[in-house]
Amino acid sequence: MHTIKINRKNNNLELVSKLMNSVAAKYNCTVKYNRNDGGLCFTGDDAFKPLIAEDTMRLFAKNQ
Repeated sequence: MHTIKINRKNNNLELVSKLMNSVAAKYNCTVKYNRNDGGLCFTGDDAFKPLIAEDTMRLFAKNQ
């Protein structure tokens, strides 16, 4: 498993990780929140990380 480094801006990282995991599923990857270190654990092809991040951020876009 690889850890994705995140700059924490609020306490909603666990919620964001669930959204990311839903997006990651379409790429046959997983993203899980690690309560011990406050980070996200990524499992899958590293080439999909940017796509998963972009797709997740689109969920928060105001003008879709």
